Amino acid sequence: MEFQLLGPLTVIDDGVPVPLGGVIKRGALAHLLIHANSVVPTSRLLAALWPGGTPLTARKMLQNAVRDLRQTLSSGAGPGHTSGGQVALTTDAPGYRLRVSAEAIDLFRFRRAVERGHAEVAAGSYESAARVLREGLGLWRGAALADLVEAGLPWPELTAWENTRLNALEDLFEAELARGRHQTVLGELQAAAAAAPTRERLSCQLMLALYRCGRQTDALAAYRHIRAELIERYGLEPTPGMRKLEQAILEHAPELDPPRRPEPSRTAPSPRTDGTRPAPAPARAGLTAVREQAATHPRRVGEFTTEHRRISLVWVRYALEGQGHDPLSVQNDLWEAEKAVREEGERFGGTAGHVAGSVFSVLFGHSETGEDDAARAVRAAFAMRDRLTARTCGPGPVASATQASLHVAVATGDAYLLFHAGETDTAPRVTGEVADRCFRLLALAPQGQVRVCEATRRASEPDIAYQVGPEPPDGWKAIRVRRQQRDTEMSLRAAL
Repeated sequence: MEFQLLGPLTVIDDGVPVPLGGVIKRGALAHLLIHANSVVPTSRLLAALWPGGTPLTARKMLQNAVRDLRQTLSSGAGPGHTSGGQVALTTDAPGYRLRVSAEAIDLFRFRRAVERGHAEVAAGSYESAARVLREGLGLWRGAALADLVEAGLPWPELTAWENTRLNALEDLFEAELARGRHQTVLGELQAAAAAAPTRERLSCQLMLALYRCGRQTDALAAYRHIRAELIERYGLEPTPGMRKLEQAILEHAPELDPPRRPEPSRTAPSPRTDGTRPAPAPARAGLTAVREQAATHPRRVGEFTTEHRRISLVWVRYALEGQGHDPLSVQNDLWEAEKAVREEGERFGGTAGHVAGSVFSVLFGHSETGEDDAARAVRAAFAMRDRLTARTCGPGPVASATQASLHVAVATGDAYLLFHAGETDTAPRVTGEVADRCFRLLALAPQGQVRVCEATRRASEPDIAYQVGPEPPDGWKAIRVRRQQRDTEMSLRAAL
């Protein structure tokens, strides 16, 4: 027989579910299973089955339930077995005892898996820990004893079990993150954090996974979410550890980088003369080292070489309005718009990227990452917007022959840059989270405004003024170049 408590109460005999009857019988069995192999006083059973107060007939009803359980367990033992073999329900003063192997109860198997998994996480045996913890967590089939809770028996033990389950989940995520499997567990982490929004360890793990997946803005948004939850529910600020993690994400601290996976080796390391072996390579590598390696040793993928860098990306959508335009005028208008975007981007040190229809792209930092990439990208975006607005709406021969709507977005973050093999001096194709972020911003950007992501705002705020207020879903509205920066630019132009 197998007894399942981590979900609706279920008894399985040779693969077949055993009928258990009503709430009193099921509740008595569940409570005896929780305290398996120990004497449970009758008074405790009565209090558990009637938490609102015991009726006059409660003791008789319990006796009837115990009698029925003995019959059920005896008949479920199968041919050639007796209730005294695997399972036995005995009367032991001052109550009852259910004798059963701990292996037959999923709760006890889960607890053993949690203890072993926690110990292996502490010892650094992450692969084994993840396997054991997943096996233990796989025993859960929903909320523990969900049928009894629905019937009005919300025992305090169930809260403790749920906390143990969440602790096991956190140990599992710690093991998986230590193995560099942040992308694999991100979906699980998001679901778990949403279900338990005030567990700081879980939220920290979610922030780290998002950051390692190149989603710095989402990682910071997760911090703001739990901070709001803690303040609203308990009037508390996040712990110093969580605040330290937020600062590390803002600064791209190397210790947040995923562990490096060891290179496969055909032979074991050669022993030293003293009989010892060389120390293993460090398990973690800084983000700077990863970028330098990517730039120095780009990966070859088909006809492309691939580099991983942090860039700032400007996208401009110059969409013609109305219908019935002359095709030649439309073509000339788009050529002139592309030229304006390219020239303004290059003036601020950017490189024109690939064009898709009426969307133009400029990259900053793809050849060499700089601290002012984001600020230069936003200043270039202002210049592009102003020049194209003047072309669309202004008088004179420079004005466009057609009307167009103008939308501008700037995003900053890690990206994969794809160069045609042997052509690393030309603009690469951009893929990754930064491109997805810029696409979302561009789709939501209001007409004529420059909208930027959170990472761009933080990196460029010393030079760029933004609209004050909480972060909007369609990005931050860039207002203007700050006066000090504008004066510096005017001085440089005068000197030239």
